[in-house]
Amino acid sequence: MAASGVPATLAPPPSGGARPEDAFDDPEDVLAAILDPQRRGELYPLYHAMRALSPIHHTSNERLHHAWVLTRFDDSMQVYLNPQAINDPATAEIYRNGGSEGAFYQTMRAMMLFLDSPEHDRLRRLVIRSFTPRAIERLRPLTQAVADELADAVATDGEMELVSQYAYPLPIRVIAHILGIPPSDHGIIEALAWDFARAGDPSALTPEIVRKGDDAALGFQDYFGRMIHERRLEPRDDVLSALVSAEEDGVGLSRHEIVATAVLLMQAGHETTADLIGNSIIGLLRHPDQLALLQREPELTKVATEEFLRYDGSVQVNHRLLREDMRLGDVVIPAGDVALIFLGAANRDPARFAEPDRLDVRRAPAPHLALSYGAYYCVGASLARTEVHVGVRTLVERFGGLDAASEAFQWRNTLTLRGPAELHLRWDR
Repeated sequence: MAASGVPATLAPPPSGGARPEDAFDDPEDVLAAILDPQRRGELYPLYHAMRALSPIHHTSNERLHHAWVLTRFDDSMQVYLNPQAINDPATAEIYRNGGSEGAFYQTMRAMMLFLDSPEHDRLRRLVIRSFTPRAIERLRPLTQAVADELADAVATDGEMELVSQYAYPLPIRVIAHILGIPPSDHGIIEALAWDFARAGDPSALTPEIVRKGDDAALGFQDYFGRMIHERRLEPRDDVLSALVSAEEDGVGLSRHEIVATAVLLMQAGHETTADLIGNSIIGLLRHPDQLALLQREPELTKVATEEFLRYDGSVQVNHRLLREDMRLGDVVIPAGDVALIFLGAANRDPARFAEPDRLDVRRAPAPHLALSYGAYYCVGASLARTEVHVGVRTLVERFGGLDAASEAFQWRNTLTLRGPAELHLRWDR
């Protein structure tokens, strides 16, 4: 499994601005640069430039659907806390890759992310029971065992490619266990998840990716459909059994809803966390003093996890549809318009965070927006935190002299989800 990537270097980009040759005076030019896949490594300087020019900007960019672009923390938080700001169900239309009857599109539009409030809230209440902090804490030993197994496989090599050999397989094996997928089927599920995820990035579609995405959706429908039948006959202690038996006011989930929810949990439960682990390691490599500190005091990794989320989160953009007019300072966003929240920009807002471009693993935890906020707060937040904590701590504890094998690496060429496509590490054997 290999993702297309954008060449980058571990030398940090300029702080607080963009390239020296850039002299932006038009926010539309900044947005064009942000959308340019070849500048994925420079997002944060561009966010700063955008915030300075137009922190609440009504874009004319068709790729951004003429939305309002927000780059300040306080504005973003106000939108998240507004009950009249919702996930727009019409957003699912961007996934109509294979036509209205495409299996990928049909699966995406049934996910709770794209359902209107009453149905979204019902599904969320049924799912969240399995992802409470207490429920996830019971999975910490499993997460540690998977991390140790992956580390054992490469320990004597003295080097590895982080994404394919560690960051990607760790969370997908954990979420597979949570759903009740046996280890013998992990290879099947990993292949389906990879092809499904590639079809979810509208900026990098090809006919082959679209075809594989539809095939993966059909594969998921078949696989989870058989598991649903088995769980109805013989429930087990797993999330899929919980979804099969879940009811609210006497109403349970349909087979289609269960399949779509299982796919959502599978996809959201591994790709974003894999990116978070990769981004965390890149941040530490760019701040060797912080890496050295964690290697001396690995117990700091739990606190540092919040800083990793703030500093370079895997989800960079959220949207909210406003069902009524909303005032942000002197600006009124009309009802029916969409606000695009640039999470990475909000989490590096100097009005909210001191020295926002510096990774500080001792930074006192403060609310950030890496996992969204409000009614759509990430269901898997506790799971993501646990996996990043365990994943990063295992690396810094077990591999003395951890370093990049090369200054060069590759970012994925996606915007909504941010993470390395490839990053080679080495350590003392």
